[in-house]
Formats: sequence, C-alpha cells, structure tokens
Amino acid sequence: MFQILILWCVLISANLFIRPLMPIDETRYVSVAWEMWVSGDFLVPHLNGETYSHKPPLLFWLMSLSWWIFGVNDWTPRIISPLFALGSTFLSSLVARELWRDRPQISAITPLILLGTSFWLIFSTLTMFDMLLAFFVLLAIFSILRLSKSNAWRDVFLLGFAIGGGVFSKGPVVLLQILPVALLAPWWIQQKSTELRWRDWYLKLVAAILIGASLALAWAIPAGISGGEAYRNAIFLGQTSGRLVKSFAHQLPWYWYLARLPLLLLPWLFFKPLWQGALKLNFNDYGVRFCIAWALPVFVMFSLVSGKRIHYLLPLMPAFALLLARATDEIQDVQKWQKAYFPVFMLFMFLVLAATALPTLNDHFHWVKNVTLGGKLSAIFAFCIVLVMPFGMFSMTTKSVEQIIFYTVIPSIIVPTFLALCYLETNANRFDTKPIAEKIAQFQNQNAVAFYTGKYHAQFQFTGRLTQPLTILNSPEAVQDWTQNHSDGFVLFDSEKMARENLVYSHAYRAGELGFISSEKLLKNSTLIKFMIP
Repeated sequence: MFQILILWCVLISANLFIRPLMPIDETRYVSVAWEMWVSGDFLVPHLNGETYSHKPPLLFWLMSLSWWIFGVNDWTPRIISPLFALGSTFLSSLVARELWRDRPQISAITPLILLGTSFWLIFSTLTMFDMLLAFFVLLAIFSILRLSKSNAWRDVFLLGFAIGGGVFSKGPVVLLQILPVALLAPWWIQQKSTELRWRDWYLKLVAAILIGASLALAWAIPAGISGGEAYRNAIFLGQTSGRLVKSFAHQLPWYWYLARLPLLLLPWLFFKPLWQGALKLNFNDYGVRFCIAWALPVFVMFSLVSGKRIHYLLPLMPAFALLLARATDEIQDVQKWQKAYFPVFMLFMFLVLAATALPTLNDHFHWVKNVTLGGKLSAIFAFCIVLVMPFGMFSMTTKSVEQIIFYTVIPSIIVPTFLALCYLETNANRFDTKPIAEKIAQFQNQNAVAFYTGKYHAQFQFTGRLTQPLTILNSPEAVQDWTQNHSDGFVLFDSEKMARENLVYSHAYRAGELGFISSEKLLKNSTLIKFMIP
C-alpha cells in the first residue's frame, strides 16, 4: 500500500503543478463552493447568484471545509476528488480480500491495476463528482459482501451510509449502481449460511435504502423549503424523472459504451499474462460471479439509456480491476513473465515519440490547424523518458507478480503526465481563467460588468474571488439597454471578431478569445454590437 501512496502523490503533485482549474466543469463547481462560502448559506448551493440544483452538495461542503481548515486557496478543492480516488483504491483491496480470501495476492495487485488504468487515472485528477460516487459505490459493494457473510445490522447501517453518501455525491443514480448486485445475491452467493434467509436479506436491503434516503432527506427537505418552489421541484423531480426522460431521447446508440470499452481497459490490454489468465477463469468462482453480477447489469442498463457520458462508467472500473486482478493471479511461473510489462512500455514509448514528433509532422503535412504540443521543458522531459525508460525496462528484475504490475503502472502515470505537460506548457494560458477573472474583479470595484457570450458557467467567480454575480445579457437589445443604464460599465464577450483598438482588455480563452469593451465605446458607436454576437 506504500507503493500506492507514493504513486498517488507523484500523480497529484504533478497535476497540481502543470495545470490550472479547468473550465468549464472544475471552475463551475469550485465557484458554487465559493458562493456558498461567501454567502454563508451551506444549505442551498448557488451559481452566479441563482440556486444551483444540478448537483448535490457534498463536494461543495468538502471544499468549504477545506477552506475552513487551510484558508481559501486553489489547491485544497483540487485534492478532494483525488483523495476519494485514493480511498477507492484501498477499498478495492478490501473487496478483493472479501472475494478471494484464499488468494491474498489479488488484494495486493487490485489497487495497482486500478490506479494504473488510464481511464481511472485521468479522472482521479479531475475535480468532479464521479470519483466521490465511485467511492461510495465501492463502499456499498464492500458492505453488501460483509452483509452476505455476517447478516449483521452494523453492515446494514454501513450500506445505508454508503447509499446516503452516494446520493449526496451525485443523486439517486447510486441505486442503479448497487441494486442489481444486491438483488442478484441468490445467484452469486454459493454457500448461504444458516442465518441468512432471503426474506431477511431483502428486508435489510430495504432498510439500508431507507437509511440512505433518510440521510439525504435530512438535507433535501430543509433545502427545498429554503430554496423555494423551483429549487424544491428541481432537487426532488429534476434529478430523477426529468433526467431519465431526457436520457431516453435516443441521443447515442446502445453500443457506444461497448465500442469504447477497450479504451477504458488500457494499458492492460497489452499485458499478455492477463489474457492467458482470463482463459482460465472459472465462472463458478464466487468472486468472478460477484463481479459479473455487479458490472454486467449496470453496463447493460447504461448502454440502453441513450444519454451517455464516458465518466458515467467510472464506478464500474473497480469491478473490471477485480476481474483483471483475478485473471493475473493465474500467473504461476514468475520467471516466465519477468518482462511482461515490455509491451506496455513500448506502447507508452510510442506515445511519447508520437507526441514529440506531431508538431513537426503537422507543420509539414498540415493535418490540423494550430497544433502546439510543448516547448523546451517538455522536449527535455521527452528526452529523459526516451533515454531512461529503455534502460529501466531491461535492467529491472521482478521477483513477484506484484512487482511486475508495479513496473507496468509506473509508465502509466509518467507518460500521461508528460502528455499533459506537452499540451499545457504552451496552452495552459487558454484554460487559466484567472487573468480575465482578476480583470472582472478590478472593474467591479468601481463599475458594473456584464457578460455577453452565450451561457455563463460562472467560470470566473472563484478565480476572481468575485463577491457579486455577473449580469448576463442574452441579446443585442439587452446589450444596448444595459449600456444605456450603465454608461461607465464594461461588457465581457467573445471578442475574436472585434478590432483590438475597441477593446479595453482581451485574453485568449479556450479555442477563442474574450475581451472587455466599455459602455462608453458602445454608446458612441452602437454598430459595434453586431461584432459581439456569439
């Protein structure tokens, strides 16, 4: 477990160093927590002054708690999701121990496999709700396993707590993640204890759901009363029936997740012992049956629901990691597989070389416009990787399966970090909202500021430490009316079409540019408004 902690620290430290809070999701969520902190209203979340019903409050509460302990800063909100990812890796080991008590090696390699999976690794660094949900789903899975063996009420309460935590993390979707495996218990429980009766099992499952619902309602009822009718309807109906209706709007085909499943399992698809071990798996194995009962129904349900996002599958990744670990545990001759990480090393070496060569090749062949992937720092880093990795690949000796897995995970962390460095070394300023946000704060001290560039996601509220919402203008007529009423104000908008001499300030933002124009300029020349249309 010490190895896991070291790898996690390397990953998170690099992530904090090389990139800012990314718009629009990360900046939006931290801005909700910021408005909660500024207003002192920890019951009802707000975004740009309006009630925010799209997500439950747990992440916002934890961000506020981090500021209460360490003071307001940019970094503590960004380690909350990684901390839950770290907790999930440790929980995956406990689940593996419950499933395969006669195979202790599986509990040692499961967290390494989970951490080294590229999909899990990427989302471990992002400030989003899915990793919190994944943690509570895994805690619920652990409690279901314990309950199947102990039939004790303490495990019922643990399951209820996990359900409540999942609802606070991302809403009732937590039930879709855990109910199938609980309902299928008669299929995966092979040796039922004399104390376990199916009637009691399902009654205790209902009791756990009621405990979780009670925890959620302890917040939702007073929040609904305080937030008003629209907010109340949104949190009680909008996150359940409303979203389900939207999800069945035939947006993406049923096979969308299936086609992307190989990408989710990288780099382990290149790990040959895993494939040989998979051929030896016995579907009568208690742990294998449990993982299938957990992952397969949820995967099918999410495939049938047409509203799809790749991160919706994040809570299923521990189930895949458990199956991969069980397959890898079939390795008998460690000497034979001492260099099993070789194909994975070669894959990552190819990615490093491709990323290093891409800008030069693109200049010659003109595949894509404006490709910039790093400068001197990333070039030095690439040289070190290309030089060190082959040397390490041939010099490292492995004496156990755990060491083979560990050496496979190392490039899984180093290379994505390098690729992020390549891109962000020259593009980070386009994703850093702080320069624009600080300019907003400067203007707001003496003048009014409005925003006119489509939907505003509050990406500047926290990074500018803004204490008042931005006025949102939705049409050219609204811009004209606002400037007449705020002759000393400024309008922030997508300024790519506007001549620079008309702007007070502009800054690159994502794929475009945002700039400020004064009300005075617009009042003198109202035809400029046509250049502001998003």
